[in-house]
Amino acid sequence: MYGDAFDDPARETGSPRPHGTLGRSVAIAVFAALLSAAAGGGFVALSSSQSWFPKQWDPKIAPIAAEVAKLRGLDFEHPVAIHYLAAKDFERQIGADNGSTTANDKAETKREEAVFRAIGLIGGKDNLEQAVNTDQTSSVLAFYDPVQQGIIVRGTTLDVEHRVTIAHELTHVLQDQHFDLPKLQKRAADSDSGDANALRALVEGDAVRIQQDYLKQLSAADREEYDREDQAESDRVGDETSNVPAFVDLYFGAPYAFGPQTIRVLLDSGGNDAVNNALTGATPSSEVFTSTGDVDPPVRVDAPAPSPDATNVDPAETFGPFEMYLTLALRIDPARALEVVNLVGGGRALSFESKGITCYRVVVAPNDAASKAPILSAVQAWAKGRARTSVDAAGDMVGFTACDPGPTVAAPPRTRFHDLVQVLSFSAEITVEAAQGHQTADFARCVARVALEAPRAEQLVLALGNKEPTATQDEQLLQLGAQSGAACREDVSAGLP
Repeated sequence: MYGDAFDDPARETGSPRPHGTLGRSVAIAVFAALLSAAAGGGFVALSSSQSWFPKQWDPKIAPIAAEVAKLRGLDFEHPVAIHYLAAKDFERQIGADNGSTTANDKAETKREEAVFRAIGLIGGKDNLEQAVNTDQTSSVLAFYDPVQQGIIVRGTTLDVEHRVTIAHELTHVLQDQHFDLPKLQKRAADSDSGDANALRALVEGDAVRIQQDYLKQLSAADREEYDREDQAESDRVGDETSNVPAFVDLYFGAPYAFGPQTIRVLLDSGGNDAVNNALTGATPSSEVFTSTGDVDPPVRVDAPAPSPDATNVDPAETFGPFEMYLTLALRIDPARALEVVNLVGGGRALSFESKGITCYRVVVAPNDAASKAPILSAVQAWAKGRARTSVDAAGDMVGFTACDPGPTVAAPPRTRFHDLVQVLSFSAEITVEAAQGHQTADFARCVARVALEAPRAEQLVLALGNKEPTATQDEQLLQLGAQSGAACREDVSAGLP
């Protein structure tokens, strides 16, 4: 359901963040979200049999398209139209406040706010509708609309940053022409075990890696210009989104930050074919964010039962390892939270009302019998001292119910979001580095897992932050890697119960 967090990766990639409400509604990824955005955007509605594509690429776009096709290893079936919009028209096109938000949408947003307060992700003063609108309209330079099958660009000047962004969007064009993105997204949205945001991580991760590879092949002068433009744009976006809750930035940024890491692991294991198979295979769980490169189908979990007095019960949704990690890591050590979610095979949740208060019921399935006790212990530690929260462990499952503490509850500290992102980023980076050393993906994930479980590893990771390591820290990292590698060569399941 569900980067700070990631140097505003959504702005760097140029793809719009889904508009509408959070939770179930925003689990519908960028392409489905554009269905309503396109309605008033000045495009012509066309029948599926009508041929309307341009015969050739916009001359300014043609060289970018040729390079993207080469980097991705796929050919374009045909060019697509490029629409250049003035900044205000562009923002109106993608904004949540574009005339498409209904009273029911607003009511659902308020329900989502209550759910996120219940599990501790936002505070009582946070306005999600406003935050999402600010976050997405400030962060986008261009986007691909799979409904009208065209690219929409903010402004008419194609500086280096715009060209790099368009390389990202052209990757989406290739994905759509070869794999049918709306069809993939609909399947993910309809899944009762897979996670639509996990599919989005694959889609965006693939586009980010092509964007990065495109940037690498530009001239040194262009790369320097890109850095200047990127910093200026980053400063602008940072000013405009300074009041956006950390959770909103984290949730929407995650596919752009952690999706590319999973794509890199897949590439090292099987090249573009592995990426293509992941995109078109069974929708993965949100484990793609917490266990880099793992796109195995998730465990199906039955919907939990609400309390006996429940009213206004919403349909059940997936609640996977990433959702569990964000929830736990805001109150317990992030390294412990990540260790625990590696033991979660799948989960489901639903919201309902009890005596007029919005509550959220979650159940998760441990990977095996030995995993239940550590999961339960972590959930109990998270719940300790929280009002309107109960924990249970009936049968093979671990569950909890959390109810809205009300609009006066304090927002979680931004430092907690910073810490949980640092730990998760370290784990992902270690996994990618190990995979690029011609090791299996299972071995690479083992190294990351064992490294973070080592004594004082979490303190080292948090002390490092985004800074270059000192000589002492560098030596500690080398020792950590050597010890983890040795343990995983002996047993690739090291670090699991």
